[in-house]
Amino acid sequence: MAPKDLLLIIVERWSKVWREVVASTIAAMLAWIIARQIFGHTHPIFASVIAIVCLAPGIPNHSKQAWSLVLGVATGILVGEIALMLPNPVLRMGFGLFVSMMAASSFGLGPILPIQAGVSALLVLTLGPETAGYVRMTDVVVGTVIGLIGGKFLPVRTKSPSVT
Repeated sequence: MAPKDLLLIIVERWSKVWREVVASTIAAMLAWIIARQIFGHTHPIFASVIAIVCLAPGIPNHSKQAWSLVLGVATGILVGEIALMLPNPVLRMGFGLFVSMMAASSFGLGPILPIQAGVSALLVLTLGPETAGYVRMTDVVVGTVIGLIGGKFLPVRTKSPSVT
């Protein structure tokens, strides 16, 4: 492939995603600022991550993605909290991950939900509910609200941008 052809392909790909990249960037910065200034989170990484995941290029429906994230995180935190009652750390991990992802899969809203449920349960089990429970859920709500607002200004895609 000639360098000129490769450059044209890259420019075409950029032209398809630049609005979502800009929206994700702005949303991540706003979510960070809000979670830090209003809720006092020292490192509100989850607020920014959720905003990016809500608005990332190629997401066919930003609103569905946002609500799936909230439901997945809430499921994972709840199951992680229950799993903390088990005495054995390995059993806790196995139970927490399996049950959170199975429960989240029950909703049938796509892969992001069980992924977030598993990650959230894992965070609760490793970092503890004080760090990964309430703080993470607050950050998720902030990031989701920013993502939902940002998603209102982006077109709904019928299919993902081409990566060929």
